[in-house]
Amino acid sequence: MKPSSGLRLFCKHEGKNMTTKDKDRTPVAQILVTQCTRCKLPLTHMVVTHNSEGVVERVQCRTCGSEHKYRPERKKMVKKTPKKKRKAAKSRKPDAAEIFEQLAAKFQDKKPVPYTMQGSYQTDDVIDHKTFGKGIVTGVSYQKIEVAFADASRLLVSDR
Repeated sequence: MKPSSGLRLFCKHEGKNMTTKDKDRTPVAQILVTQCTRCKLPLTHMVVTHNSEGVVERVQCRTCGSEHKYRPERKKMVKKTPKKKRKAAKSRKPDAAEIFEQLAAKFQDKKPVPYTMQGSYQTDDVIDHKTFGKGIVTGVSYQKIEVAFADASRLLVSDR
């Protein structure tokens, strides 16, 4: 049973055909075509209940007799062509190396302090990490510091 322009319904009580545009608001005891969860096929079902908004909630398969939640048809996905990304020079985010270079020039007179997990650090402190090298503290939170290094910004522990 294929629907034409609208959805074709057969009213069992009155014996006449009806057409409705909104399949989800089909009256109770009317027939509609939907996917049966037991048969795994699109078959005719009878509307059993509606929710408070009047939308179909449960249906009963007329082939196997199983009653299940109404699942409206999924819309077919249309493949979208990927859009070309524009490169905007003004809105470009500075990378970690640029941030580090700016901060290093600003704090070149400060002597680096060796990094330890037990140490307490403030924003704009210059530290010397044995693995990552020279870094500048850009943010401080509870037992954590954000440090800008030449290759990346990292989150390190402190005050432990």
